[in-house]
Amino acid sequence: MPEDAGKKRYIKSFLQQVKSGAGFIEDIRIERVIRQPGSDGEGSTARSLSGRQIANITELLEDDLKHTFDDGFFTFRFVAASAGSGKTSLLIYLNELTKTKSSFLNHSIVVQFQLSDIPFYPDFYNNFYCYILAYTFFELLHNHNLLDSVRIVAEKILSDYLETNEVSQLKTTEDAMLFCSRFQKYITKNVGEKEKFFFNVISKISQVDPRFSFVYLVDELDALANYPKEIQDTRLAVKQLIRRAFQVFSSKIRLLMYLLGTSDNVGNFIAEDSAFKSLIGDSVINLNKGYSNEFEIIREKIENRIEGAYSGYKNFKQAWQEIKNISISSTNTLREFCRNYGNAILEIHEKYFQEAPEQVFEGDARNLVEAECKQQWAKFLSKTAYTLSNVSTTTVIVGHAFDCYVELLHNHKVVARAFGEAKNYEMLGSHFNTFTQWLDDVKFNPSNSDGTPHDLAFMIAPCSPPLLQRKLELRNIHFIKSDKILLKNPININTATKHELTAVFKGTAIRQVTIDKLIKRRPYITLDTMSSDLKFTPSVKTKLQDKLDTQEIYF
Repeated sequence: MPEDAGKKRYIKSFLQQVKSGAGFIEDIRIERVIRQPGSDGEGSTARSLSGRQIANITELLEDDLKHTFDDGFFTFRFVAASAGSGKTSLLIYLNELTKTKSSFLNHSIVVQFQLSDIPFYPDFYNNFYCYILAYTFFELLHNHNLLDSVRIVAEKILSDYLETNEVSQLKTTEDAMLFCSRFQKYITKNVGEKEKFFFNVISKISQVDPRFSFVYLVDELDALANYPKEIQDTRLAVKQLIRRAFQVFSSKIRLLMYLLGTSDNVGNFIAEDSAFKSLIGDSVINLNKGYSNEFEIIREKIENRIEGAYSGYKNFKQAWQEIKNISISSTNTLREFCRNYGNAILEIHEKYFQEAPEQVFEGDARNLVEAECKQQWAKFLSKTAYTLSNVSTTTVIVGHAFDCYVELLHNHKVVARAFGEAKNYEMLGSHFNTFTQWLDDVKFNPSNSDGTPHDLAFMIAPCSPPLLQRKLELRNIHFIKSDKILLKNPININTATKHELTAVFKGTAIRQVTIDKLIKRRPYITLDTMSSDLKFTPSVKTKLQDKLDTQEIYF
């Protein structure tokens, strides 16, 4: 069954994600201030490793990526904060940033894991490097974004140490966990000094792709808190890694590593070894637990989406008053705020909007898409054989109801297509995920090397989060900024002319003879009374209820 474009529901799942208070939620991500350690004022603290000026988290993370990916230097960071203050969110955000440039995506591997994933016995130090190497080679062999030359060199390295049948088995193992298990068994048997082997891999890959970067994002240092031996092993592994990067490679190595833990555990991890403490220098990022002004900005992001999706509905004013009365004064961390506020606003959503569809786009999507298509396809439309079809709305293609659709025709034959989706509020990550899946299903072709016309795709909304906008660009989806248009004056069923009723009932299947009966028999007080008297079908009644909810009509 095709999706009903008027029944799309993204807000509820968005609120459920906020309520969870877990991980990275890009739809409510806000910039957090970074200040120098020891300076006065509010904000998290960190120093730039490159010497460039940084003012917020995004600038800090992008500076670290530039330090390694562009400048070619080693980057190591600790991230320390109290529980619920955004450590894991920062790590995932950094991971997402590595996917927003083709120069990053096609010339790097990113391995993200928790220290608790690594077996403690029999030798945690050895297991640490085995684990990292396993997932490094999984990416080198199976990541289709990488150059073929990188995969070939990775195979050659393994062939120098493993049996032919072992290499073949690894090449055909698509499941990451199974690959890791097999790799660790083979590598333990055949490779002695895992640390040297790891750096040897980096060197050989860099020879065939000098821009190639290795990124390791490690969470849950806290998992080792009650295991002194494993803490020692981890400290030794990290210390040796930093020393080799600095002493052997003079820090000119495209290797980036983040290690996360609570403030106490990170502090103890560093302080218990003076040599290690001197090595890490200014590498610590200390995250603040969250400020009230940050909570208010997140709240505003959520409220604006609720308003965009449901304003104008019959219960909206009452729901909005309850939303505005939600108190957040007792929350201490970002996680607590998201859980408390998300739960409160979700309850209001379920009370008033549980079955309500989000409002259809109230801007001029048709003309916006048509204008963009004329501009993007201008060199073809300047030729007499090319024409643009009419822009259609709510067009179902392979089961998906696109908000806008238009075709470029050459001698009346379709040679390219344009697809559009539109929202009344700031875009959500789920909009992007759904739309890109639909585009894959319709065989969206955004580029043609032979110079023929290519397909176009558009997302229309009042605004888009910066990270999401980068993802759109990478997928060749154009973002069109357009605010919703305020609704026209609603039509009073009991006083409207036949012409006004005909216009407002368009799309409901109400015929002229029924409108004549309505005018003759009115006034009506409720939709139920009118529907019963005029014998409306359930479908017609539902469409009229939607118009009542959005205040297009009233009694």
